Amino acid sequence: MNVRPTIADLALAANVSVSTVDRVLSGRHAVRKATAQQVLAAAERIGFYATGTIRHRLKQDRPARTFGFLLQQPRRTFYQILGKALKEATEASEAVQGRAIVEYRDDLSPEEVSENLLRLSRDADAIAVVTADHPKVTGAIDRLRSDGVPVVAVISELTAPAVAGYVGLDNWKVGGTAAWMISRLCKTPGKVGVYVGNHRYLCQDVCEIRFRAYFRENAPEFELLESRTTFEDPRFAYEMTLDLIQRTPDLVGLYVAGGGISGVMRALAEDGGEVAKRLVVVGRELTPETRSGLVDGTVDVILSHPQKMLAETTVNTLIEVTANKNRTDPLQRILPFDIYTNENV
Repeated sequence: MNVRPTIADLALAANVSVSTVDRVLSGRHAVRKATAQQVLAAAERIGFYATGTIRHRLKQDRPARTFGFLLQQPRRTFYQILGKALKEATEASEAVQGRAIVEYRDDLSPEEVSENLLRLSRDADAIAVVTADHPKVTGAIDRLRSDGVPVVAVISELTAPAVAGYVGLDNWKVGGTAAWMISRLCKTPGKVGVYVGNHRYLCQDVCEIRFRAYFRENAPEFELLESRTTFEDPRFAYEMTLDLIQRTPDLVGLYVAGGGISGVMRALAEDGGEVAKRLVVVGRELTPETRSGLVDGTVDVILSHPQKMLAETTVNTLIEVTANKNRTDPLQRILPFDIYTNENV
């Protein structure tokens, strides 16, 4: 017959005293967090009968935090995936008793973003936001800092002096990698198109700057066209792409630095002509749509945020900035980016 592990067995397994285990179980006296975690790990390992109680005690000791997440259009799959991951990461945190408020917005105007930030701050201890850079957004972030609600920029950096941090990619490297891919994958030199969602997204602006610089330095035989703005809308991207391939018979490459890749894919599939077939396309973010584009060859390369890591790092950054609201230097959390082709999806 199996004998149920005792408190003494747990103390031995955790390499602590019986009195320490008793303090963890009762919650009457403080125990260092690392020691309590050590006891919990041992309890799970030996199948201690009160493992749930220990886990509950640890959760009670965590500070309660509500984090607000202000994301972009709800119709975009990438943001739906990110929103779900942020909620899961908040609730799974072992550092806080976390609650997530995830909001999406179709209106990307700086006025709307600013109003949403101020409204969300009434319920949130800290906010993570994806937005374009603008003086009105800067003003809202400054006001929230004075109110004790730190704001962290996600995906696209912000110039606001009061911003508490940034979580995202090194977009200089992203733009250079996109240029490297197109210059190497194109069978012959020709014209290359560039789409951005909005030049006020610093992530896209930096990507484009490095993209153009790479061609200027390393592949001057290509001609880069003036960038076109999709306004993060697949409908605009669709119409622009049809127009571009019809007007530019020597088009060989297209870099989609912002939103609208699904519109590009639709246009290329519908056109089906020589230009569309030979076009080397590099886009952003792995989603079910872009995965399909890679598989059928409409898109050649996708450069993507590591979505789970992005969510977890964002939550951990919010935890850090709420723990030290007097910090003046913004936190920088630069993540590696994933590279996808039809051979690794």
